[in-house]
Amino acid sequence: MKQINLLVYSASLALAFTACTPQKPILWNVTPTGLAGQATTVLGNPTQGAGRNGAPAVAFDGVDDGFLIDHNAIAGVDEFTVEVIFKPNAAYPSNIEQRFLHIEDPANPNRRLLLELRLTQDNQWYADFFVKSDNGQLTLMDSTKTHPVNQWATMTLVYKDKKVTGYVNGRPEVTGNLEFLPLPASAKTAIGTRMDKRSWFNGEIETVRFFQTALMPKKYSDGLPTTTQ
Repeated sequence: MKQINLLVYSASLALAFTACTPQKPILWNVTPTGLAGQATTVLGNPTQGAGRNGAPAVAFDGVDDGFLIDHNAIAGVDEFTVEVIFKPNAAYPSNIEQRFLHIEDPANPNRRLLLELRLTQDNQWYADFFVKSDNGQLTLMDSTKTHPVNQWATMTLVYKDKKVTGYVNGRPEVTGNLEFLPLPASAKTAIGTRMDKRSWFNGEIETVRFFQTALMPKKYSDGLPTTTQ
């Protein structure tokens, strides 16, 4: 009996430890030539930028710079977290509507997600999160929640149990409800532009991170271990 109780206790401890252990994200360190280890089509001429604390970043000109990556880091999952660390330039009115992360299967445009921003004439921006699935679509933005251009920021999209939440710098700003069906492994990822090469991003991107689970982000998700691609 003591041996059985010990086994049960050990199993419970293992489950508790697993539940409390942060899941390692997939970290994309993009470079001007794309993403190492994944087939990448480079659009325009992205250049080397300078990220936070001397970290590398990629600068996009808002005209024709971008990446089309033949990979989907959240393939098949029914909950996820997507995070981008970026710095938008003061590009009003040339680049008012900017899409800088877009995941979609070209064979099924009814399933896609985008991280976007809108510039204002007073050198501010506000976040725009868009998800579309077979049974509907959802646009989440609040034009009253603005942030200054030329500063590093984080946008995070979290999905679980038909709930979509958009965060900026670790704080929830918008939320809505939609059943988002999993994106297949055949889906592609565009960075710095929409997949159809419009709504270009004008600024710098340091990293893109994906978690195959829903997390409550803190500012920049500092301290979490990573799996790098």
